[in-house]
This record gives sequence, structure tokens and C-alpha cells, in this order.
Amino acid sequence: MNLKIGSIRAVLALLVVGVFMLITGVMALYPLFTPENVKLNDYADFFAKTSSVYTGIIGVIIGFYFGRSTEAAAKDSQREKPAP
Repeated sequence: MNLKIGSIRAVLALLVVGVFMLITGVMALYPLFTPENVKLNDYADFFAKTSSVYTGIIGVIIGFYFGRSTEAAAKDSQREKPAP
């Protein structure tokens, strides 16, 4: 199995974003499918606070991934230039 580090990072980034979307979807649909009465104003505050925490974490992970990708591309382009 010959995987490059870029493809591993891409898969990890997609997994992290997928889990983020799954959690957000479950949290958004929870009031609709629960048998209990949910106070939507209180739940909206809870949802906003909770999602803001893991949105920051997701942003850091994705930013690190794309930052590394750009650095690697810049290094590769410098290697390919012939010396004057």
C-alpha cells in the first residue's frame, strides 16, 4: 500500500469535515425527532455555543492541511527551477 502523505491528509480532512457535518445535522434535527418538548430558544443558544467550539477546531485542522499543501507545492516548484 503506497499512499502519499498528501492523500492521507486529504482523507483525514474529508473525514473530519464529514464527522463535523454529521454532528451538526444530528444536532439540528434533534428537536424535530425527540418526543420531549424542546424549548427552541434555549436549544438554539446551546447549538450556537456548541457548534462554535468545534467549528474552531475544524478550522484549525483544515487550515493546517491546506497550509501544508501550499508549502509543499511551493517547495516542489522551487526544486524544479534550474539554477542560473
